[in-house]
Amino acid sequence: MTIDVAFTPAELGGNAGDRTIVVIDVLRATSTILEALVNGAQAVVPVESVEAAVAKAQEIGRDLALLCGERDTKPIPGFQLGNSPLEFTPDTVSGRTLVMTTTNGTRAVALGGTGERCLVASFLNAGAVAEALRDDEQDLLFLCAGREGRFAMEDAVCAGSIVRRLVGDRPRRGMSDAVITSILLSRRFERSLPSMLRKTVAGRRLIELGRAEDVAYCASADRHDKVPVVRERRVTL
Repeated sequence: MTIDVAFTPAELGGNAGDRTIVVIDVLRATSTILEALVNGAQAVVPVESVEAAVAKAQEIGRDLALLCGERDTKPIPGFQLGNSPLEFTPDTVSGRTLVMTTTNGTRAVALGGTGERCLVASFLNAGAVAEALRDDEQDLLFLCAGREGRFAMEDAVCAGSIVRRLVGDRPRRGMSDAVITSILLSRRFERSLPSMLRKTVAGRRLIELGRAEDVAYCASADRHDKVPVVRERRVTL
């Protein structure tokens, strides 16, 4: 098994291939998807545009579907939910199918779903994802959503945290520079995740918009022991 990290979806080249893909968008899509499913949502359907989300919700049925997501970190007008994990409570999402579109994360989830196997990760379930990967014999790629097509440190740190749980702290022969960078970043920030997230571009933007509690929540390492999987463009536990 080889291990690699793509810091943005563009590095994937449009197809995940015969690999296991772990999609990461710490702030906030993959954290929110996990929270929604843990709290009883039947499934999350990731789509890339607002128009596609509205059409998919109509197809599912407005009594069963909830529209959720963001653009530029802000809730989308007319949608029932934004992209804060704290919004996705059992009373709100239990038994519902969530149709989600976000600036970065849902594109990465949809792309990751073209792989042989696709898992959804964040700091909230990093340990559970590592356990789910332990006996996987497929080549492994961590797909970071990034931010607007660019590197996002929080996603790389999360990828490094999971890699370290699989193979340890030391870089190994054959590892790419991206994997080594992720490991080193994780070692640097593992004991200061809340502080690190607050200093990232995404973290600062959330704090500006009054969502500091989201940043703190997304730093909660190993809060959940569940692992979402992507099959046929639907994310379920």
